Amino acid sequence: MPTLAIGNRPAPDAGFSLVEALTALMVIGLLVGAVVLAAPGADHKVRQEAERLAARIVAAQDESILTNRPLALVVTQNGYAFERLEPQGWIAAGHSAPLGFRAWPADLTVHIEQQEGAEDNTRIARFDALGGATPVALVLSGWGARWRVAVNGQGEAHVARAD
Repeated sequence: MPTLAIGNRPAPDAGFSLVEALTALMVIGLLVGAVVLAAPGADHKVRQEAERLAARIVAAQDESILTNRPLALVVTQNGYAFERLEPQGWIAAGHSAPLGFRAWPADLTVHIEQQEGAEDNTRIARFDALGGATPVALVLSGWGARWRVAVNGQGEAHVARAD
């Protein structure tokens, strides 16, 4: 039966040295920092919604040219959609259609910043069959971020941070 002798020391490779422990903590800190910086913030939500609106505006302009019918962007505090001018009047795109109604995310507010020549307060931008459009600018705000979607006279949509 082994007995403990006085003066026995543990083997030199038992445990971690201070340098090894600090190196492991530094690597873990770098990985956590990279994850935090790469994670999307609240600003990402507003920008994503602004880019989605801009993409649908471009699609509406293309559809107005292809179908040879004017389309209009309709914006409310609840969401937005597109309407097509038919012989019987303005007809809304179906809810399941690509240009149908889309609700704004919760806690997102929309402000019409610039509106020129709109025929009423709901159809804020009109796209004609030749590719032109009524210029308008919308500011989407939420979660501490503000992004602007601007439509120019050629029907192009641009997304930029609103200051």
